[in-house]
Amino acid sequence: MALILVVDDEPDLLALLVDQLSSLGYDVVAARDGTEGLRLALDQTPDVILTDVIMPYMDGPEMLERMRSRPETRDIPVIALTALTDRRTRSRLTALGVRSFLAKPYTMRDLADRIREAISPSSWADPATEAAKRPPSLPPRTRR
Repeated sequence: MALILVVDDEPDLLALLVDQLSSLGYDVVAARDGTEGLRLALDQTPDVILTDVIMPYMDGPEMLERMRSRPETRDIPVIALTALTDRRTRSRLTALGVRSFLAKPYTMRDLADRIREAISPSSWADPATEAAKRPPSLPPRTRR
């Protein structure tokens, strides 16, 4: 199954994301800031990175600049999770290769959709059986 790296300095949000993504069937590793996120990206080579923008020690843009300078992390898809939705922030992150944005607060359905769009189909294969799998999805919405 695909490996997702989640980078966010808010412990409650980080724990929630790890739980939710794990429940969707993803393997998840978590980092509390960009420094730890960069280390884990280099060590684990995740299929997708979800990152906050404003964090202590090393923020999301600096982490991405360093990742993009390394061949082993240059092409990892990144989804920015941020309360910052201004044009300047989006332009800077897009220049750093951010694939999509989710403005906080966001729905789990939107997050799951963005992850499915970002993950390469080769990440869906089960290494034990080599059988292709569909990416995890949320159950259909029920109408009330």
